[in-house]
Parts: sequence; structure tokens; C-alpha cells
Amino acid sequence: MTLVIAHRGWSGIHPEQSRAAYGAAIDLAARTGRRLGLECDIHFSADDRLICLHDLDLARTGGLAVAARDLTLAELKAVDIGSWKVGPGATPEQRELLSVAELLDLVAAARAEGTDVFAVLEAKHPNPRGTDVERALAQELRGRGWTGADAPVRMISFDPDAVATFAELLPDVPRSQLQFPTPWTEGVRAPAISPWLGMVRRDPDLVRRAHDASLEVHVWTVNEPADIDFCLDLGVDAITSDHPDRVLERVAP
Repeated sequence: MTLVIAHRGWSGIHPEQSRAAYGAAIDLAARTGRRLGLECDIHFSADDRLICLHDLDLARTGGLAVAARDLTLAELKAVDIGSWKVGPGATPEQRELLSVAELLDLVAAARAEGTDVFAVLEAKHPNPRGTDVERALAQELRGRGWTGADAPVRMISFDPDAVATFAELLPDVPRSQLQFPTPWTEGVRAPAISPWLGMVRRDPDLVRRAHDASLEVHVWTVNEPADIDFCLDLGVDAITSDHPDRVLERVAP
């Protein structure tokens, strides 16, 4: 069955990677009874906390030309990351940036209530601290006992060295090798490749070649119905979307 992953939370309707975006995605999974991934991007704050944020700085989502690594978690939480998308009526949940630990707490709480969600954690590179991100993430997961193949997390990155480092630290935890603009299927240190939709559109046979190499194919970011159906017809193993509800409507339960 094709996995569905909510890109930066349910970012089609809420500000990306906000508490509201992840809360809405969890509610969608609970309401439909379907499994759903919650994707986030990982950086460090100034006080060594892992945070959920795509960009290196807050210019786009917070209106501040300052690097996230120069602010503490408390300072980052004081930044409004929601009004850029939804306007001045943004709710507190739409304005709030989360730490990775908080996202994992949401996953744990939802799973305790029977909602099948898991975190998809992208280690962003390049960054000034190199593989410290993977090491800090592994430490966080060890503290939760999430070290096996059944851990409700998946590590992903565009950086092959990051994927290889994480594979050495927690070899059993699921992971995917993000790919752009050129795919490869040899020497991948993960059981899955994750190409951009445009790459698969240009080269649909990529899915067959990956499967022949015993690799799953997780495609991003797939939002339009025609693209969702295209990926499903090719037999991809996971679809990442800003609109996870659209994908769930087309994937058989």
C-alpha cells in the first residue's frame, strides 16, 4: 500500500511546519483511520535544540533576515511563522514553530490514542555543523527507545553522507535518500530513494529501475490529482504532498 506523507504538515491549508499544520494532519489521520507521515526539515537553534524549519533563515516565513541558528528556541517561538500565509488573523497554533522533540511528542501522543502517524525527518545540508544534526537526531530517538525498524520515524536527506552517517548510528531506523536533479540507484545507503515529481515525469522508468534494485520510490511533492494518479499508476511506494487529503482519497485503504 502506498504511504502518504504530509509535506511540512498539512501545509496546503496551514503555515508550513507550524503546530497547526501538524495538528491538522494528525486530525486527518485520526478521522480517516489512515496511516500518515508528518514531514519536517531539521536545523539547530542557538541553544542546540533541533527545530522544524525549512529555510536557513526566517526571512520567508517569519519576516526576519536572521539565521535560525542565531536564535534560541524560546526566541524562535516568539517569531510569527504563520501570518505570511494566512494573514493577520493567524491563530497561535498557526504562528508557532515547533522543536523536533515537540513534533515527536505529538507523534507519540497520537499513536497512544490509536492514530497511526510517523515523523519523516529531513536533515538539511549544507549546514555549519555538518553531521551534528544526524548525531543529535539519533540521540533524541535513542532517548525515546525509537531505534528499531518499527520506530515511528523515517530519516531523509539529500546529502548522501548524512544518510550514510545516520545508517551507521541507527541502522534499523527507516531512511530515504532524497534525489534532485539526477537520480541514482547504485550505492544508495537507504532502502528508498525519494525523487522530485518532475524527475519521475521526465523518466517514468525510474520507478521500475529502482524496484529492480530493491529500492522503494517515495516521490515529492505531488499535489494535483493528475500527478497523484500518475504516481499511483507507476506503483510508487510513497507520495509526499501539501494536500495529503487528496492523496488519501485516491489510495486504497
